[in-house]
Amino acid sequence: MPKSLFVLIFLIVTVQWKAQNSWTWINDSYSGINSATVSPTQPFLSPNPWDINITGVDSFLENDYAYISQQSLLGLSDSEIVMSNRRRNISGESEANVFDFFNRKNASFLFNTDILGPSFSMTANIREKKYIFGLFTRARAIGNVLKFDNYFRYGNEMVFQPADYRMKPFSGAAMSWNEIGLNASTQIFPNAEQQWIIGANLKYAIGLDAANIVSHRPIELTATDPAATQNPDLMNIYASDFDVTAQYITNYNSKSRRYDVQQNGSGLGMDLGITVLDKNPREDEYNYKLSFSILDVGMINFRNGINHRFASQNKLWLQNNPNLENQELESPEQYLQLLSKEIYGNANQSFTGNGFRIGLPTSINFNFSQRIREHQFLNVNWVQRMPMMENAVKRNNLLNVNYLVQKQALGYGFSTSLSEYRRLNFGAYLRLGPLILGSENIFPVLFRQKNLHAAAFYMALKLYPFWDNDMKRHRRKKCDCEK
Repeated sequence: MPKSLFVLIFLIVTVQWKAQNSWTWINDSYSGINSATVSPTQPFLSPNPWDINITGVDSFLENDYAYISQQSLLGLSDSEIVMSNRRRNISGESEANVFDFFNRKNASFLFNTDILGPSFSMTANIREKKYIFGLFTRARAIGNVLKFDNYFRYGNEMVFQPADYRMKPFSGAAMSWNEIGLNASTQIFPNAEQQWIIGANLKYAIGLDAANIVSHRPIELTATDPAATQNPDLMNIYASDFDVTAQYITNYNSKSRRYDVQQNGSGLGMDLGITVLDKNPREDEYNYKLSFSILDVGMINFRNGINHRFASQNKLWLQNNPNLENQELESPEQYLQLLSKEIYGNANQSFTGNGFRIGLPTSINFNFSQRIREHQFLNVNWVQRMPMMENAVKRNNLLNVNYLVQKQALGYGFSTSLSEYRRLNFGAYLRLGPLILGSENIFPVLFRQKNLHAAAFYMALKLYPFWDNDMKRHRRKKCDCEK
């Protein structure tokens, strides 16, 4: 990934919203329709007869390739960020507000933005059986590059690339889409000792943008000294024996330089969940809860998506090539055509046709919740990605433990989590009437970090009956005491 593109993505996502999945808030019984997207059965546990979400944002960015030195998320709004430059002694190791790079052999980059729009859920009694029905609207964007063979580390450290380098195969995908979903849940096995609940989401997906790149085999990279007329700090780099597939479609109009929203793809998705609940019918709260969900089973078909394939044993001049670097490129297609001309001598030969599919970020979610005392619960969440298609976007793996206090108009909690099973984060959340604020990685939001490369924040605004519950409604019912 070019440095300039990575910097742009990093700063845009960081400055706007950053988060790492609102798991502490989702475990709150009052989360209602907000929880349906990660646990289809959770809205059934709400003590409220109805629930309305006005807006909610949950966005996540994490990488081990780049960072901003000695900075916090809140401090970015009034700080000027400069690029590292070893020749000028500008480095994140010694200065603040420097966009610098980790010198790691492998690098990963994941982002996930989930905006929940106007949504609602309601209780319905059909033949004396309780059902929960909901409708949600959602805008999503997700992307990933995992364990990328970080050949860029040589240039980042101002170290000449080795004369010969065998770059391992890699893949990366990104996609943005909208969803309209129906949620339904109800109880099964009415005579069982525990309460069994099943739930499902059926989703219609509206594809907006997508990109997918796959290197099918190792790429041979060679580096030679630059000519006298070239930049002495940049070696000539050549690629050979490669086989790379590139697919994309975008709503960005390069001519008008505007983003024109229109549907470029369509697809279906499904979430399924089951929950076992140990609860006394005479009490509002359960003793323990065990849930399992499989999320985002499905795909989006981009019929007009553009496909290119570059496969050759000939050398492709990548760095210092004036045919590639001295060009004002207005679109991805223009760059791919330039590559095709360099490799094959024909700008259109790499084009292989239209249409491709991108799989949704399929994952499984386990949850265990134990009541410690009245209104207080300990929760454990485990999320493991399980892509079901070769070309699929992927979410982050997560292990989260949180402790929360939940009452009708007030909820708060604390959490610790392991993202990708190796980065320990701490968070907290507050639910105060209609407003929810929280973070699963709160320290980078408030305090300066030596290397700011991930942070977390989420919010939601919703409506529900703050001062009412099932028990109060039951007590208000009139009874014929003489019968």
